[in-house]
Amino acid sequence: MAAALSVASLVGCAGDDATTNTADGCVAPGVTADEVEVGMLYPDSGGLASSFSAARAGIDARFGLANASGGVHGRQISYVWRDDQANPSTNLTMSRQLVEREGVFAVLETSTATSGGAPYLAEAGVPVVGLAVEEAWSRYRNMFSFSYLFTDGGSVDTFGRFVREHGGTRAVIVRDYAGGSTSVQFADQLIVSLRAAGVEIPAEQVTEYQPGRASASRIAEWMLNNGVDTLVAAMDTETLAQLVDAAGEAEVPLKVILTGREVSAELLETYGARLAGVTSYANYLPFQVSSPALGAYRAAVARYAPQLVDPDQTLALTAYVVADMLVRGLEEAGECPSRQSFMDGLRAVEDYDAGGLITRTDFGEDFGRLRECYAFVRVNAEGTGIEVVDPDFCGSRL
Repeated sequence: MAAALSVASLVGCAGDDATTNTADGCVAPGVTADEVEVGMLYPDSGGLASSFSAARAGIDARFGLANASGGVHGRQISYVWRDDQANPSTNLTMSRQLVEREGVFAVLETSTATSGGAPYLAEAGVPVVGLAVEEAWSRYRNMFSFSYLFTDGGSVDTFGRFVREHGGTRAVIVRDYAGGSTSVQFADQLIVSLRAAGVEIPAEQVTEYQPGRASASRIAEWMLNNGVDTLVAAMDTETLAQLVDAAGEAEVPLKVILTGREVSAELLETYGARLAGVTSYANYLPFQVSSPALGAYRAAVARYAPQLVDPDQTLALTAYVVADMLVRGLEEAGECPSRQSFMDGLRAVEDYDAGGLITRTDFGEDFGRLRECYAFVRVNAEGTGIEVVDPDFCGSRL
């Protein structure tokens, strides 16, 4: 209760100190006559730091491109960043620093701990754009994302339809025992999707994978004995390689192996043929597609974020999209942007696609709901590369 009261009192007094009265009469936190300053939160230290290191390059590339074109309504975009260490408590502390000390207009988040500062930022009326990897993104309407991994808004039949179209009829969902509540919720959404498309799921709906070869062999034997031809994995790709290995040795006739985790070039070098046939899905255009949108993205990275040697990294691309969302919100907010006009304007956008990098998003209709369309890619039979199965496979909401 004391903490809640403290946050409430800080929200109440932070606005006046952070508000700027510009030469052109525009009044908003972080806004001057020629600049808009925003904040960024991401894990620059801790266990996830190396994974998220490419995120800032994506931000730099998109803002660099916008600023080189004259900015938005004549204002350059700048940002200050804080390290939230992928820790919810630190995320709250750093959110308050960005709002109360730096007086930023909005916050970009490429972190797995945004739930820490989400209530505070919502109460303060600060726009937030980022990667929705927690349920908080579907709870607060000041938060904007182009895709939601975990929602309370039901499921889609997209995954079930994909499995059916590729010969799958009977599936098992395997999740990491350490995956927590989000893994359980994700598995529940997959069950609904598969069954809606007519894919059977045996009585043991979800099987937990315990670390070790014995667990992989046990699950493989169970799949064989229960006529399973589809493996849907809610686990990391390295663990999946062990399970696919065991299924191959048990001669399980798998027609579809589906995962939401990216199979990177590094994993292919490590596991090769052990990942052959593994299909993954994503909410952005696959790097293997020849596209003007990807060409423009790579050119922007090369010019404005040359520190990123390889632009074909998921976090760099998705962070680029996050920054593009902020640019679009400023465009919609008008020549005298306020936090409220930013949120109202962006929420009203019905056809956002980040210049072709993602499938169409309606920020109002799609808020807090799973996407209907995904790109599906598959490891080739030799385990040497990725092939595009369908760059825009769509289903329906349930």
